[in-house]
Amino acid sequence: MTVREKIVNSDDSLSWHAHREAERFDDKSMVDELDVYLNQKPTKDQRSAAYFIIGKIAKNCLSLECASRLITYSAKEKDKYALANLLERLAEIPKPESVDIEPLFSLLQDSRWLVRHAAIRSLRGCNSSEAEVKLLEVLANTSDPYDAIYCHSTLGEIGTCKSLSALALGLKSRKRDVKDSAQAAIAAIEVRNGRLMAGAEGEATAI
Repeated sequence: MTVREKIVNSDDSLSWHAHREAERFDDKSMVDELDVYLNQKPTKDQRSAAYFIIGKIAKNCLSLECASRLITYSAKEKDKYALANLLERLAEIPKPESVDIEPLFSLLQDSRWLVRHAAIRSLRGCNSSEAEVKLLEVLANTSDPYDAIYCHSTLGEIGTCKSLSALALGLKSRKRDVKDSAQAAIAAIEVRNGRLMAGAEGEATAI
């Protein structure tokens, strides 16, 4: 996965094929081996590859343990590219309230935009009211339009009606991408909230 190649065509790339193969991994026993490997101080590219594999195993197995391990690694990783890759993998994994996501919150304020944007996306799939609060804090204090766009996107997936007023401010933006992402998030929350209300009404009728 980390081999350096001078190949333009992905069909001839060993790294490309290795990544595609890793995307199908679903053997959780590999994670313990990778944990030992990561403790041997591999290079940043090797660490990034290990995070990629663990993330794909977690996604394919819906493994909370793997998600928790990645979060633990996030507090130790210093290289911005390896850390951003780790955070992107977390974005693909469901994270119920039993998963401690607090270590991710400090990364929402990281001075490195690559890390900060990936950290915002890493909260996708979180079933946590605190995650929503933290994203709203970012929205309220940022001047980076991409911070706003990624917050909108993530809130569109995990946000509640609590987020609607903050998202409505994005509709006033002169930047089209900010405005469009806010509109999409509002629509997603309203649809989700409507389904929840319909479900509750159905249960009440049944009772």
